[in-house]
Amino acid sequence: MPRRSLCLIVIYYALQISSLAYAQPFDKTSFSLYPRLSFYSFEKQGEMLLHVPSSATGQYFNISLMNGSNLIAEWHGMAVKKILRIPFSIDSLKASEIVEARITAAGGKKYSASCDVPVLTYKPNEVKTDRLTGGLIVDKRVFFPFGFFSLPEEEVVRGFNMISPYQKILPETLGERKAYMDRCAELGMKVHYNLLSVAGGGGVSSKIESITEEEKRLRLIDEINAFKDHPALLAWYISDEPNGYRIPPEYLEEVYLTIKETDPWHPVSMVFMAPFLASRRYAGAMDIVMADPYPVPDRSVVFAGNVAASLRREFEGKKPVWMVPQAFGGGELWNREPTIQEIRSMTYQSVINGARGIQFFVREGLNLFPKSVAMWNECGRMALEIAEMAPWLLSGEETITVTSDSPDIQVLSAMKNGQLLVLAVNRVNAPLKAGIRVSGGFNGKADLIFENRKISVNSGLISDHIPAFGSQAYLIKIRKETDPVKPYRGNLVKDPGFESSPSPGVPASCYAWNNGDRGATYFLDTREHYEGDHSLRLTTPVDNKSVRLRFFPVEIIKGRTYFISVRVKATARIIQKSSGSAGKNEPWISNTKMPWFEMGLGEYGKARFTPDNDWKEFITSVTIPLDEEIPQKANVILQMPGEGVAWFDMLQVFEAVYLKRSINPEIRLNQYEYHH
Repeated sequence: MPRRSLCLIVIYYALQISSLAYAQPFDKTSFSLYPRLSFYSFEKQGEMLLHVPSSATGQYFNISLMNGSNLIAEWHGMAVKKILRIPFSIDSLKASEIVEARITAAGGKKYSASCDVPVLTYKPNEVKTDRLTGGLIVDKRVFFPFGFFSLPEEEVVRGFNMISPYQKILPETLGERKAYMDRCAELGMKVHYNLLSVAGGGGVSSKIESITEEEKRLRLIDEINAFKDHPALLAWYISDEPNGYRIPPEYLEEVYLTIKETDPWHPVSMVFMAPFLASRRYAGAMDIVMADPYPVPDRSVVFAGNVAASLRREFEGKKPVWMVPQAFGGGELWNREPTIQEIRSMTYQSVINGARGIQFFVREGLNLFPKSVAMWNECGRMALEIAEMAPWLLSGEETITVTSDSPDIQVLSAMKNGQLLVLAVNRVNAPLKAGIRVSGGFNGKADLIFENRKISVNSGLISDHIPAFGSQAYLIKIRKETDPVKPYRGNLVKDPGFESSPSPGVPASCYAWNNGDRGATYFLDTREHYEGDHSLRLTTPVDNKSVRLRFFPVEIIKGRTYFISVRVKATARIIQKSSGSAGKNEPWISNTKMPWFEMGLGEYGKARFTPDNDWKEFITSVTIPLDEEIPQKANVILQMPGEGVAWFDMLQVFEAVYLKRSINPEIRLNQYEYHH
């Protein structure tokens, strides 16, 4: 054969192969695509999560995100992780809510994956799920639900932030449900709303006799319409152990679609019993997957952590996982309750293995479920601990790997703003020596944030002892960042930024009084702060029934003028209360209001202010009288008589001698112009 002819044949076949490669259809089954948030509303930037099959990790890819014919984002690189994060602009979604990822491997093989990216009108009570962290977004802040199945009002002061009372959806009791929802909104508690009796069934005392499926559906829609805009609503709880009751997934998918058509702003949840991975069959009918392993006393507490781990592996990057730790015993199949140590280990094993919501079963105060008041106190203690760590547990930042030298000590790490949180839990009923290794060879100190002590970290090694079934939390400042906010010259207040927290969640240098509502609360909050890592959050359920805080005394001199300064931000309270009738079509009164607060120095003077949604400085002055006998010291008084929620930071007192010009040009007090 002539050489020219051979070359033509080679070129011909090369063109055919190239043409086939170009015409090759996209593989639409290997990769999957999800928006990071269940929906977007106020956000300007979004993020897509591309799930990479294990067979493709380590390969180089070119990825284009398409919205119709519009290119909205690109990503190029090696897929070293099983979930790739691809940012995009929400404003770029113009053609539709469908986003497609077009993926080209280095060898030319093509893949694609697509999904809906819902963009909804913002609602103040909306709740989003974060598929990356497994957490929730509530009031535009990260939220780690930590609650129980019941409604004891006294639990809000322990630090619990969620309840899920069992109930039947009966028309004649609508008024009762509205009343407890209103009260939860006042207290700042969220409600995991139980719809079992008209949705998926199961659960305690949820069955309604002699009701047709059509009647159930109508009641379901009426109930959702009644509460979908309520400020206390967190999520819709539609089925308890559907795999045990053999409720078909198809039935619950119809219920799910009915709810989403009526209220797309709130997630839907289910609780599953063993075998827990049966939950994958119901994936199309829920946004949050929950499991209720109750191992005590016949199985090891390791069971709880193992269940959380298996669900995390199944639903990671897709659906949040919540756990229902056992807080009961003494009857049926469980001949005793968990001990204090067992419930701690089960809860922390769940969190370390991926649970981002905790809902204890069951609570009926004061000492009915659980019977052990001490054990329930431990649950409250953990509520405050989890709240302290929530910004780390729900952070999307890349973390540093930590490992344990012992298979009986499980560990987790999380990073936020240069600070590394290391969690450890002991899975056995014996104290253990812990060797925890932080990659990178860090040298320095770690704060044991719930024990008010420090420990050395040498070449990345934390050596400690963890009690039987105990847990430990270490905070390491990997990057030393200088806070630009400093106390004013001459400040007299101890702990002005509320950074001292020897007991989690509790401000250190103050006394507290209650002005009439037992549900009024004061907690340290790591999710909001003007400086440092904490602010002081005050919640006043009802006007003029607040907490009153009196801070550590400062020295004063007769005739001198003192200035009191504090940074404050607040959130508008949605006022949505029934007008008295229990009718299902009754209109609700709905508006918003901002709380107001007062601060002063002893009995010598005070001022009232109304904050807004942004951090602002508020200042007042007090002059100490000359003509009477006065103590050498006085206390700063802070209270928030106006109902609502506000955050306080940098509370300071300083003498007027330090002031020369204005801190804030808009503020003029007693003819003074001042600065620090």
